[in-house]
Amino acid sequence: MSWTMIVGILVALYGVYAIYRGRIASGDENSTSYISRAEKPVQFWISIVILYVVAAILIFNVFHL
Repeated sequence: MSWTMIVGILVALYGVYAIYRGRIASGDENSTSYISRAEKPVQFWISIVILYVVAAILIFNVFHL
């Protein structure tokens, strides 16, 4: 099991956690904001899809990092 697969699994588990909580963290180095499923559902689900795409890329080692 490579380190990219481990990181990908952790990213996927964070996605499950974010869906359960109904909010996902976003921001830059100075501030963190949260995207709530109730307030911005489209932006929330787009963020979840992007998170799972990144997780799949890491798990299947598409770019051979």
